[in-house]
Amino acid sequence: LFVPKDKSKGFASMLAERVENLHVGLPWEKKKNPKDGTITYPQITPLPNRDRVEYMQALIQDAVSKGARVMNKNGGMIIGNQDESTLMVPAILYPVTPNCRLYTEEQFGPTIPIAPYDSLAEVITYAKDGKYGQQVSIFTSTSDHSHRSEESKIVADLIDRFSTVFGKININAQCGRSPDTAPFSGRRSSAMGVMSISHALSEFSVPTLVSYK
Repeated sequence: LFVPKDKSKGFASMLAERVENLHVGLPWEKKKNPKDGTITYPQITPLPNRDRVEYMQALIQDAVSKGARVMNKNGGMIIGNQDESTLMVPAILYPVTPNCRLYTEEQFGPTIPIAPYDSLAEVITYAKDGKYGQQVSIFTSTSDHSHRSEESKIVADLIDRFSTVFGKININAQCGRSPDTAPFSGRRSSAMGVMSISHALSEFSVPTLVSYK
């Protein structure tokens, strides 16, 4: 997550507090809210295997050794048998700098790096020079989305620049799958090709031409 430097520390603390309130557990474990009695299931579930756990731990240790802090309580902790469990408490790491592995590696796990920036030029350079290009999210700070607002012009410029770098651009929304009717693609080392219902049928089919006169 790239956050303007003057807001980054407060954002990291706020996100850490939100993450601490997430339900971490096995998929079938229920949790009852003592206030209203509602039942919820875990929002954070185990990683697929121990290799992923060890990889996450290595990324966290690397970032901490280079000046980052784990901002949330118990971030990175393994719940259960320490030699077998793959259930990890998410870790918010701040500040993550270019010399950290988390800055450039696609982790696919519950580690959330927060990188402060001074200028959007840093973010644009990162996007263009990086290896990956699955998705990007752009978050704005105002509800004024008219073409006249300065922020809208900045967002429009970012969309234009990112359109050749990322397969999907999200505005004020987190990265995620689109409806299967929409194209799902990537760039560079993140993915190859395009998927959707129609694209998948085309990808896995061999067309036959029947000619007549």
